[in-house]
Amino acid sequence: MKNNHLPDSPFFRFMDIVGDVFLLHLCWLIGCLPLVTAGASTTAAFAVAGKMAAGQEYRIFHDYGVAFRRDFALATRTWLAMAVAGLLLWADYRLGLSHSGSLGGILIAAAAALGMVWLGVLGSGFALLGRFSYRRGRDAVKDGFRLCLARPQAALVWLLMMGTLPVLYGSEPQIFWYLFPLWLFIGGGTAIVLTARLLRPAFAKIEDSQK
Repeated sequence: MKNNHLPDSPFFRFMDIVGDVFLLHLCWLIGCLPLVTAGASTTAAFAVAGKMAAGQEYRIFHDYGVAFRRDFALATRTWLAMAVAGLLLWADYRLGLSHSGSLGGILIAAAAALGMVWLGVLGSGFALLGRFSYRRGRDAVKDGFRLCLARPQAALVWLLMMGTLPVLYGSEPQIFWYLFPLWLFIGGGTAIVLTARLLRPAFAKIEDSQK
């Protein structure tokens, strides 16, 4: 919730939301450019999106910066560990491509299935880090897995919005290059805001239990 002087009409409210999502996406994208800071950037973006979903007061640039600095160390360690796991899954996928027959198919299927779990847990885990205090990143990852099972619709939205383009890049490059400019403009911020909104009922229960 923000204080502003725009006319109170559906159109202006919608445009206000679009503007906020774009600004949040811009913060997230710039913060992810040094790949090592991608975890801290995603956590900070989820911290802002969590406030948006909860109807709390927020200032995008200020709150993003505060969360980025606050959670940088833990989010970065968590991201690096998850990145190593992701690279292992990618290596498994490439190994499957190099083998013909049933062995190759099993390796590819296993990498694809575990890759979806990895991406879903990545989103939910960073959403938790952005909203709640954790001492260890692995606890957020474990809770992220449980959250994927509890709120599969949120995990599905995150998977579709963050995983579709990499798949299209390998299978349908023409469609990828058609959609990529739109995603680059606002896609990451949209995925984060929608995921945070879908996770809000679960987060509200956690917050109530902590009171």
